Amino acid sequence: MDNNLNHLTEMRKYIMFACTLLLLAGCSKNEIIIYGSTPENEESGHGESSNDSEALVTFSASLESRKVTRSMSPMPKGLVSQVYAFKTADSNFRDPLAEGLYNTSSAGLLTGLNGYKMFLSNGTYNMYAFSKNSSTYPPTITNGVSAPLKNGVDYLWWENLQQDVMASQIHMPIVFQHVASQVVIDLSAGEGLKLDSLVSATILPPTPGASLDLRTGIIEATTTYDTTPLNMGKKGLLAQAIVLPTRATSPMSITLKVLADGETTPRTYTADIPIPNKLAGGFSYVFSAIIDGNSVSFPNVSIKDWTEVDESGNPIYPIQK
Repeated sequence: MDNNLNHLTEMRKYIMFACTLLLLAGCSKNEIIIYGSTPENEESGHGESSNDSEALVTFSASLESRKVTRSMSPMPKGLVSQVYAFKTADSNFRDPLAEGLYNTSSAGLLTGLNGYKMFLSNGTYNMYAFSKNSSTYPPTITNGVSAPLKNGVDYLWWENLQQDVMASQIHMPIVFQHVASQVVIDLSAGEGLKLDSLVSATILPPTPGASLDLRTGIIEATTTYDTTPLNMGKKGLLAQAIVLPTRATSPMSITLKVLADGETTPRTYTADIPIPNKLAGGFSYVFSAIIDGNSVSFPNVSIKDWTEVDESGNPIYPIQK
């Protein structure tokens, strides 16, 4: 009987030991799920290994008139933006903690491309966004500086500094600002001339290749002009072009082709637009142009709200008078 009792005692010890191992194994698995799991998204952006909970960050987007009325309108459907999240201590902009491409799936609503979702650990972040206000990808950002930029592109930028992330989900409204410059020509006829239509307009824009500083939203200004003409969008007797900022002191060349006085052959006019010391980023410069006989004059320039354009660069509606 003693042998049987000893045998039962040993069996109980073995069973208790086995149960203990199973319990420990179960606890380890739960710790991995709680602390080590990531959302079902290979591109989720939590740059640090932490036991802090992660927050899903969602975005909406609108465009702001930067310099005049500061009115806002939802970002249209089908436009692409790049969103960046940096730790506030990252002053060199070398390694964003998270970054992702987004598309406006409907007006004002941003959805990550290819299922991307941004997740951030609890903390404080500097947030930025960059867009070409189009369906194409924005230029790449390296160490906080963009790849070379071009004329004819409506670059948009946004920042949100010292953003606290302390919840399981947070929504951030992105309010984009225009950071390129806009040149608008408001054409009219002088005495004794009847303008029938504007056939075309081209300018020699600032030299391309400038870069944007992501931390400031400023595109470095050039001091020279390109030798390749840039076609301006047109509507009625209104023409517009989006160009890179410039500090050039010389005038900007423009060529206009118009139909006048019932003629069927366009008249061609070449003139110099007097630049008011600079074309600054975020400003829309409206030049009044008067065709009088064989010349074009520019009696005044003013700053107006940004003239919205379609995908071809044609103004959607006239400027505010």
